[in-house]
Formats: sequence, C-alpha cells, structure tokens
Amino acid sequence: MQERTAQILEAAVREFIAGGEPISSGLLYRHHDFGIRPAMIRHELEELVRKGFLEQPHHSAGRIPTDRGYEFFAEKMLQSEEFHSSAEGRDKHLASLFEQRAWDDLLEEISSQLGILGVVSSPKEEVVRKDGLENLIENLDWETPGEVKSVIRDFVELEDRLKMFGGKLHGGAIQVFIGRKSPITKSKNLVLVAGEYDIGDEEVLVLAIGPKRMDYQKTFNVFRCFNE
Repeated sequence: MQERTAQILEAAVREFIAGGEPISSGLLYRHHDFGIRPAMIRHELEELVRKGFLEQPHHSAGRIPTDRGYEFFAEKMLQSEEFHSSAEGRDKHLASLFEQRAWDDLLEEISSQLGILGVVSSPKEEVVRKDGLENLIENLDWETPGEVKSVIRDFVELEDRLKMFGGKLHGGAIQVFIGRKSPITKSKNLVLVAGEYDIGDEEVLVLAIGPKRMDYQKTFNVFRCFNE
C-alpha cells in the first residue's frame, strides 16, 4: 500500500473511532493535510472500499472501517516507533499491581481506564479472573438485542473457551483479533487484545476485550507496561 493511501486509511479509522460517524472526504480534507484536494481523497477512499479496508453504509455517503481496516490500523500502531519507544509515560501504578499479582485491583483499574472487559488467566493457579462486563456493554455500539446476548454469552463461556482454545493466544507478543477472528469470543462486534507475560515462575495471560472503536493506542500502552 502506498504511503499516502496508508495515511488516509489510518486517518479514516482514527476519525471513526473518535466520532462513530461515517467518514467523508470533506472531513478528512478539513482535519488532515495530505497535500491533495477532496476529490482525490474521495478517489483514495473508493479504492480502499474496493480493496476491502473500508465499506460504505447504504444510508451514508461516508465510509467506515471493515475488520480488515481495523487490523491494518492495529498492526501499524504496534509497529510504530512511538509504541517501541522508551518507558517514559508508562503507567507505573499498573506495572506495580502486575508485579504484585494484585489481579483483582489490576483488572478493575484497566477496565475502568479502557472501558473494556479485562481478563487474567494463570494456568499455574488454574484461575481465570475477569472484570468490566458493564464497562464493555456501555461502550459497544448496539444495533440489535441479539448482539447484547452474544457478548453476554462470550462472557459466560469465557473460561471454558480459554481452556479449549487459549493455546492460540500464547504467542509472547501482543496479539490483536478483530471480530470473528478471535479464538475465544464469537461476537462480530468485539476486539480481543492478548499478551502473555512471565512473572516469577509462572506465565500469565492478560486479555482486553473491547469494542472495535476501542482506544487502541491506550490499550497497547497498558499492555506495554507489563513488560517492564
């Protein structure tokens, strides 16, 4: 993908996460300087729709990200220099809770900060802790009552699914699964962020389950502080 096209896609995803409304070429022209006119931005957006990174709702002239668009955005953010920079600015309080294995306090804190469902799985203790279902439900964009049921079902069945499919999450680095690509959640509306960490003599799996419009940068920064 050409650099300018990637910049336009990244900007479109950021704008949609921030506002929740379909993104137009005029909005991108007003908020960003790509060095081209709105008509050319519109052409780039049409190409991104054709390639499957964006889609255009029938009722709107704007575009919204597809799962592929979110995947591109998340991967680009994980590879950015900002993500791999020094530890300055990392949350020392969260890092301290992690080091102390204060899992309940840690989950309450990250769930509150990020508006997501937080999960910690410790195979050694054979315990799965989770917190933040209310925060998750409040932050999701609902279209039908069935979507609420799907998310609640994911919450109820989470421990059994971790036992069955949790091995797919043990990759060391931060992993991001958009929509139905997640091995342990089935709702198309969710994003799963997973990180595996060594603490003392045990491996701990930390999960953040949130909406597609979650604050990816803030979430990744939280996970990054567990590496210190």
